[in-house]
Amino acid sequence: MGILNRKSLLQKQKLEIVQVDLGNDEFVFVKEMTGHERDQWEQSLLVEKKDEKGVTSYERSLEDFRAKLAVCTLCDETGELLLEARDCSTLSQNMGAKRLETIINAAQKLNKISEEDKEALVKNSSAGQVDNSSSGSAKN
Repeated sequence: MGILNRKSLLQKQKLEIVQVDLGNDEFVFVKEMTGHERDQWEQSLLVEKKDEKGVTSYERSLEDFRAKLAVCTLCDETGELLLEARDCSTLSQNMGAKRLETIINAAQKLNKISEEDKEALVKNSSAGQVDNSSSGSAKN
């Protein structure tokens, strides 16, 4: 195909969609994220903190990590997202860990979220999680 020009670089790319078998004759679809969607998902893992002087900083929060990724990638067969950011906590609380892990393993593979990426998230996560709030920052 050769070198891409501006027009081809800015053209909407067809994103990959895979079917994920959940057992018991049940399945879901998971989609590849755009660069923007990936940035939004990564941003949803940040919690804003202010120190006593009012200086703002951001810390990683792994609260609902799996559900946030699932919300950003679960779709129908055409690639339309099924869930919204506000569904993260409910999904995380109601879906079994095994089923959720199956979904996010597919999402991580499809979106090239490596073990190193996951380790960096854990490493940069604050040791004491923020009160029990879900920062409400998961975006789609």
